[in-house]
Amino acid sequence: MKIEVLGASGCSTCSKLKENIEGIVSEMGKSSEVEIVKIEDPVEIAKRGIMKTPVVVADGEVKFKGRVPSDDEIKEMLE
Repeated sequence: MKIEVLGASGCSTCSKLKENIEGIVSEMGKSSEVEIVKIEDPVEIAKRGIMKTPVVVADGEVKFKGRVPSDDEIKEMLE
């Protein structure tokens, strides 16, 4: 599974979200199965039609947009 966190480079919420997802992936023992990437390029984010960050994309599908998902929501996405 490939997870992308889209957000501006100076967005502390977006960076914290990526760290949180990494921690949950590790806790669930899925580190070898999941690739996590942070996309900060505003042109790339705009090309995807994103106007409000943070956004979490899993395998090309937008899962969460404009908000920080709960730990339970992240775990459910990873199952």
